[in-house]
Amino acid sequence: MLNIEPHKVMVCVSPGEDYEAALDFAVAQALSRECGIHLVMALPPIWVGPTGVADLRVMDGTFRKYGTEFLIECEHQVHKLGDGAVSVSTEIIHEPVVPGLVAESTNAGLVVMQHHRMNRKHHLPTLSVTNGVAARAHAPVVAVPDAWREADDHPAVIAVGVEDAISSNKLVKAAFEEAQRIGAEVHLVRAWFYSAAFDGDVFAGEAGRVHNASVKEEVQRAFAPIASEFPEVEYRVVAMHGPAPDVLVAKSELSRMLVVGRHNPVVPFGSHLGPVTRTVLNHAVCPVLVVDPRP
Repeated sequence: MLNIEPHKVMVCVSPGEDYEAALDFAVAQALSRECGIHLVMALPPIWVGPTGVADLRVMDGTFRKYGTEFLIECEHQVHKLGDGAVSVSTEIIHEPVVPGLVAESTNAGLVVMQHHRMNRKHHLPTLSVTNGVAARAHAPVVAVPDAWREADDHPAVIAVGVEDAISSNKLVKAAFEEAQRIGAEVHLVRAWFYSAAFDGDVFAGEAGRVHNASVKEEVQRAFAPIASEFPEVEYRVVAMHGPAPDVLVAKSELSRMLVVGRHNPVVPFGSHLGPVTRTVLNHAVCPVLVVDPRP
């Protein structure tokens, strides 16, 4: 396995698909980070039966040739998008896709993956490569919707879903760092929701406004120390009543990037993303940056 030059932007691709959105986003990131791009393709081991040793070699050779040609196409596209200003390295790894990409992310500064948005609201697909890598990668992972284009007119806003100062510390720092790199504003988004059974009655009218103001002040206090480290970055707190997935997906329509944290499971086989992050990954309009919140 080739060791990625530290801090490169690693882009995960596979043959037969159009990766314009991911490559477009990755080039913009590489330019702002002043680093190169490492294109990685994971081809799982091929099994053709107990008597297929010779056939296996032929198939493996075909896949290598096909994969190499595809990587060359992606490399040419990166050079075109970056006007030749971004260095590119490529690699094919023959391992199961998700474990292979996770292992390869060890030295990356950022992992970029392209995905299709789900049409059905809050549909939770299984066997997603993007979700699998985002859940376990050794570097932050950005999921880029396939319709995303850097040249389009996007709000200069980096939104970050926050909870408390401890669990969201790394997320907020990541949001401010990104905003500082590209000249954007940070929105600290705090969704609050207790129960559909009584929220409408308990927090109707003035009670809801008072509670929303209280939540906003709490978030302001919690993250003021981090904001003070980035005096040149403007920011504001957005407190909204509603389930977190709904609030964050809606916010993605008004943002250039949405930052969320992955889940720290309490049991070995628990979810490594969590239901909120998983839903946001599948339905957000803008690129979603998934950060490991652990210190």
